[in-house]
Amino acid sequence: MSTTSTASTTVNITPHPFAIPPPQERSFQLRNGLVIRAKHWRSAGPEVIPRDCRRFIAFHGYLDNAGSFDPLAPLLLEQLGPEPVEILALDLAGHGMSDHRTSEDYALWRYIEDADQIVEQLGWQKHAIIGHSMGGAISTLYAGLYESRVTLCVLLDNMGPLTRSVEDQPQHLLEHIADKKNLLTKRTAFHPTVESACQARSQGGAYGIAPEFAELLMPRGLRPAERTSEDGKTVVQGWTWSTDRLLTIRSAQSMSEDYAKAFMTRITCPVFAVMAEGGLFHLKDVMDQRLDWVQKGKLTLTSVPGKHSVHMENAPLVASKIVPWILAQDIGEVAKL
Repeated sequence: MSTTSTASTTVNITPHPFAIPPPQERSFQLRNGLVIRAKHWRSAGPEVIPRDCRRFIAFHGYLDNAGSFDPLAPLLLEQLGPEPVEILALDLAGHGMSDHRTSEDYALWRYIEDADQIVEQLGWQKHAIIGHSMGGAISTLYAGLYESRVTLCVLLDNMGPLTRSVEDQPQHLLEHIADKKNLLTKRTAFHPTVESACQARSQGGAYGIAPEFAELLMPRGLRPAERTSEDGKTVVQGWTWSTDRLLTIRSAQSMSEDYAKAFMTRITCPVFAVMAEGGLFHLKDVMDQRLDWVQKGKLTLTSVPGKHSVHMENAPLVASKIVPWILAQDIGEVAKL
């Protein structure tokens, strides 16, 4: 049975008694040789094993990277304490410091396959997930595919994959092929300074973010580059995006509503969706069309003022919604997780 809520349950939050250590850099080599990088936050040492509902895989949004969780992750660790918590935020393939795919295939299910191998390497039998935007879409598919593995699912301005009708797929594929051809002659983006890159990232339409928060993405989102000046006499040092350029064009395929629904109706864990009032999804559309998709699990839906990346731009507000919900899941049957 799905339920809806616009206010969080009141639960006493006990701050973690110790300072949260900085995240550890992690690398995971997949069976195909691809290396996936990650940021790993722990509120206790590696010898401490948190409960299954207190260790999270975090999936970032489109063209973002693991740095997008820098504002939120420490707050979650602190406010969910004193119980040990850990959050592994991935640089999804083609993003941040992770390798680019040689197959050129960035379908959502490929990220799920990658995450499955990483969880196997971690030795986690069960765990929770957090996903923002595209990472939220990945989370809903992952939770529906591995329904006995996922203990909790937190969605940040997302309520499942963006979809396209089956009838539109041929035109979509034609546009993908044309985009891919044009990419061969398109000049690679170049920014003389990190500040100019932040400004460019902040103007990314619906995916834009304030420059001071875009800066959090830059250590993993940029790589050094150089360009010859217009007069051809000097070489200018600067920066370009580390993201695979293939991610900047439309994908070869899109999901249909029925496809997405088939996965989300399999979800059995509690789900908490924090929707941004100025985000990508219209709350009414979500409630009218997708609210009943999570039939087996308990769905809680809330909204907060802010834009699509509100989890970065106002992390304390988002944490104030997520933390009481997570703590409330320790009541009753869910505590057996």
